[in-house]
Amino acid sequence: MTAEESLAWLDSKGIRYEVCDMPVPVVGNKVNCGTPLDMGDLMIEEYNYLPKSAVGLHPVIDVPAKGDSMIEADIHENDWLGLRLGVIPSDGDIVMAGIDGDFTAKVFFVDSQNRKWLLPKNKDYDPILLTEQSNVKISGVVNHITKKAPRLSHNECMAILNRSLAKKQQEDDVMLRLGRAASKGSLLFWAASAWAVAYGVLRDCFGYDDSVSDFERKACSLVLPEGFEHVCTSGKVQRTISYHPYMRLHIDKWKENGASAREIVLMEFLKKNI
Repeated sequence: MTAEESLAWLDSKGIRYEVCDMPVPVVGNKVNCGTPLDMGDLMIEEYNYLPKSAVGLHPVIDVPAKGDSMIEADIHENDWLGLRLGVIPSDGDIVMAGIDGDFTAKVFFVDSQNRKWLLPKNKDYDPILLTEQSNVKISGVVNHITKKAPRLSHNECMAILNRSLAKKQQEDDVMLRLGRAASKGSLLFWAASAWAVAYGVLRDCFGYDDSVSDFERKACSLVLPEGFEHVCTSGKVQRTISYHPYMRLHIDKWKENGASAREIVLMEFLKKNI
């Protein structure tokens, strides 16, 4: 389908479409959402494109926000503020105001005494009263706010990866130790609930946080000696834990809540041998 045919199809369906062909300069300087901050020279780094209807007659620039004084207006660090330049603000508009050459984003407000204020949207900040002595210039009104996902640093990415790899290694190690312990204490594994006991020991003694179904999958793949009769099979651990509510408790609470003698013996064995 050609571009013309696509537009005709949208028209036939009553779907409103707009072409994003209006360049909006992206300014590298940050608008401070805290105390006023010197903007310096506005440096255009790139352009975003919006529909003409979103831009209107007044030029728009995108400026990244800094600080937390507007967080209750859902403006956070590194959000993009689309500033419509040269617009006369009304009460409640979020504006970029220059005060003695320093710029800040705040809510413009005129009270009943005709006093003009710049209001934060964070209770930890105080309103700014605009007096005759203030050298104030309202540069623009916020037309739109664009959320921009922050880019993680190399070190942050490596930290996430290393945590995951360390957790995987820890899980592999504990399952390997479980396999060895099960082989050593094979005579104690003579019922399906034995694997629920093993899950409880891993969970409460080794910080194992996989789900029961994930444990079953790993336990089913354990390498056990030939002739080991009580291998784990899918569903048995979950059914056993559901049937014995005490198994949902910490293993130290099992005995007083109805665990059998053989389960306690196996539990103590695994605690010492895993």
